[in-house]
Amino acid sequence: MLKANQPSSAHPGFPQKGEVWYVQIPNQPDDPRKPRPAIIVSRDMRNQVAQDVMVVPVFGEPSGYNDSYVTIANNEGGLTKESTAKCDQITTISKELLGRGPLAGRINPDLMRQIHHAIRRALGETRVP
Repeated sequence: MLKANQPSSAHPGFPQKGEVWYVQIPNQPDDPRKPRPAIIVSRDMRNQVAQDVMVVPVFGEPSGYNDSYVTIANNEGGLTKESTAKCDQITTISKELLGRGPLAGRINPDLMRQIHHAIRRALGETRVP
């Protein structure tokens, strides 16, 4: 298992919504890119007290069109190349599965809103912008 980094004095000491962390995704034994980056999508109040966090995994390769995928620009959230947030793969993981992070500051609010909409579409909501 991976151990979370010790937070810096400026960081509150728990993963924050919109941050990118390297994580170990359970039940993905064939994933060649372990650990992989993921965006924390659970709210901060929950993240502070819960033993787990909700994440959306991020993939570096283009994945084609899918209305539950969101393109993340190079350097956003500390990512080193353009990536895809696969919002249909949202999952909850133990904080013990967090690795290095956060990679940088939080991703921008407009992008986070796109991720929320993509999660809702992945859950079957039809009235999503």
